[in-house]
Amino acid sequence: DVYEGKNLPEGKKSYALSFTIQDNTKTLTDAQIDKIMSKLQQSFETELGASLR
Repeated sequence: DVYEGKNLPEGKKSYALSFTIQDNTKTLTDAQIDKIMSKLQQSFETELGASLR
């Protein structure tokens, strides 16, 4: 989903993303998922200049 509108600064876009994170052999813990999401967020910031709203 992409949003551009009055609630965002000019030239900015808001993207809604969805991820499926799973291990086929066991249930992931909250800590494991938090670590993965943190790495994803850091990669988006570093590689794409994205920021979390």
